[in-house]
Amino acid sequence: MRALSFLLVLIGLLGITACSGDEKTEPSIIVASSETELILGAEINAQLTISFTSSLAWKGSVDVDWAVLSPSMGEAGEVSVSILAKDKNRTGEVRTGTLTLTSDGTHREVKFQQAAMDVLNVSETRYNIPAEGQHLSIEFTTNIQNGKARLVFASEEEQWIVLNSSALTRALQAGKLELEALPNKKLSSRTAKLYLQLVESNNEEKVLLQSPQISIIQEAAAVGTSVDLVTDDKKVVVLQKHTKGNGVPLVFMGDGFLDTDIAEGYYLEVMKKAADYFFTEEPVKSLRDYFDVWMVTAVSRNNAFGGTFSTKFGCTLEGGGSTGIAGKHELVEAYAQVVPEIASNPKLLKETMAIVVLNTEEYAGTTYFGFTVDGVTSDFAIGYCPMINGMESDMFRRVLCHECIGHGFAKLLDEYSYQNMGTIPSAEVEKNRRMQNDLGWAMNVDFVGDRSMVKWKHFLNDERYRNKDAFGETLGVYEGACTYWNGAWRPTNESMMRSNMHGFNAPSREAIYKRVMKLAYGENWMYNYEEFVLFDLAHLPEEAVTTKTVSGTMKPFTTPRFVDRPLTIY
Repeated sequence: MRALSFLLVLIGLLGITACSGDEKTEPSIIVASSETELILGAEINAQLTISFTSSLAWKGSVDVDWAVLSPSMGEAGEVSVSILAKDKNRTGEVRTGTLTLTSDGTHREVKFQQAAMDVLNVSETRYNIPAEGQHLSIEFTTNIQNGKARLVFASEEEQWIVLNSSALTRALQAGKLELEALPNKKLSSRTAKLYLQLVESNNEEKVLLQSPQISIIQEAAAVGTSVDLVTDDKKVVVLQKHTKGNGVPLVFMGDGFLDTDIAEGYYLEVMKKAADYFFTEEPVKSLRDYFDVWMVTAVSRNNAFGGTFSTKFGCTLEGGGSTGIAGKHELVEAYAQVVPEIASNPKLLKETMAIVVLNTEEYAGTTYFGFTVDGVTSDFAIGYCPMINGMESDMFRRVLCHECIGHGFAKLLDEYSYQNMGTIPSAEVEKNRRMQNDLGWAMNVDFVGDRSMVKWKHFLNDERYRNKDAFGETLGVYEGACTYWNGAWRPTNESMMRSNMHGFNAPSREAIYKRVMKLAYGENWMYNYEEFVLFDLAHLPEEAVTTKTVSGTMKPFTTPRFVDRPLTIY
């Protein structure tokens, strides 16, 4: 009986226990974070925290690919999860995502946002265009209101890209800026790098946003071949006749130009541009009326240099770190003598400056002088000068002035120097001194550093030349010239004969003036220092001319080459 009673009690207890196990916890998710807290910043890695309480184990997920949730699951209790922005919000608008929390069949959705950042989006950052040139539209969107869009070059302005006017923008409104890529006549591809900027409408100095760099890559031009090498060859065009003195002879010709370049007027355009460049620097700028200027046409088979290509004067660019150019001097001499006035007067040929413009934009240039007639050194010289960076480039102008006025016409030497060249050798000094003493050349350098002995001491003793010039240069004795660091001196720190800037200094201007006047008025002309100073002070170099559109340091060119060979007279 007692055993039965115990069994009934045990069954009762088990029944009570079983009834208690049937009571289940209801799933619930209670979010504590308010809607105003659920906003991510616009930047990458921006983060927000969402707090909630879950009565049971839970899982979470987000429905956007620009955000990630951590952790994504957990146990019951008070919970904090983080939402992290994987990307910047460059859409220009606030964007929204949904966090979904689930627990045992129950789910709760929580909206969150990522703030918008100011954006300037361009449709493309790389354009590949043909050599023939192309019209381009740079398309963009922005959420900046009342801004003004413009295109700017990443470095120095590219002359072959023509930018059109800018455009006003509105919030998230699509816009576009137009530009023209001109035909590429070079035999190598070229690249322009630009940015699109948004600036304040009333203050263009304040840049609000800038796009990633935009690259425009243009294909190289195909190598051209002339069909007719004879019809338009050796034609003479008078570009200018002197109105003062007896005339100073200047002959322009080109290498690497096709028959079509001549027939279509491009050759003439280049030669006129080169002639105009020659007269941009003082004192030749103010002495232009003394010059006779001719152009002689020269038809090349190809418009490419080197290799299997053929050009009229066989110009080759030495390359390999050298800026030297070699050419067929005898043929240049022959073409100079196509000019009737020079052909009939051998004396005029001996005084001629022949300028050969290469139809390439390569960085090079070389002058040759020291041509002899009957064993006597003449003033005839040849300057080979490419259209560096294009016909309109100021670098082309500057190098032409350095090579053809400085070296070729006035027989000046280089005023730049390299530290690794050390001291100028005695043999080099003696060679240059012979040019100075026997020919009157190289008067812009000296090989003594004594102010009372240098070639330009008369300027140093003249109080009219003691002040700084328009470029801040002061005449003095500066060590380093003829490419050598020591043992050679120059008159100014910078000049046209050093870095192709700041114009010609006073000793160089004097040498140019003497050469012009001697040619214009003959051997009986006598130099008068006071007359020169009167002229010079009235026609000093101007800063705006010699420094425009140029930035950075220019790589010096190869030194002029003394050929010491007979001038061929036909």
